[in-house]
Amino acid sequence: MEWMRDERVKQVTIGASIFLTLSVAVMGFWIGWKQLPGVLGEWVGLIVGIMTTPFFMETSFILLGLVTVISINNWRRSKDGDDFVYLDQVTGPSVPTNLPEQAKWAIYREMPLTAVNPTPLTMAEGAFAIGDYAAASEWIGSLSHAELKQPATLRLRLELARATGRDELVAALEKELEDGR
Repeated sequence: MEWMRDERVKQVTIGASIFLTLSVAVMGFWIGWKQLPGVLGEWVGLIVGIMTTPFFMETSFILLGLVTVISINNWRRSKDGDDFVYLDQVTGPSVPTNLPEQAKWAIYREMPLTAVNPTPLTMAEGAFAIGDYAAASEWIGSLSHAELKQPATLRLRLELARATGRDELVAALEKELEDGR
């Protein structure tokens, strides 16, 4: 049973089936072309004659084999995907010494996203989106006075004030947004 799972058996079986198919096709053309009627029979006879001429026979089999190998490879690559991958490795002094070797790297088929440092406003929006109002307030508190007056920041501050139930701040921010328009 184990020999059936061997990759070499599969490869030999595929190669033998390709060779058998080509042999049957060539022999069928060679023997059967006389049975074809009219111009088709003469054309197939001409092709068979050219293919069995010593120099042309080897050339035609080389080209046929090359086309077969390229076709199978293209089919395999379209089925399995591209062989190009991205490798990410963990290095540095912060890596634990008992970390297994296979845990120190990862393979990605698509290019990983580039690391970007989010702005404090983006961090505040993210904290607000997950419901961490205290962290959102801290990030908003780290913004400069000019950044606090921008419309996007005012809208976020308004939503945060509504979510935390600060009605007097909601009214002040709504007035400030209306004055800014």
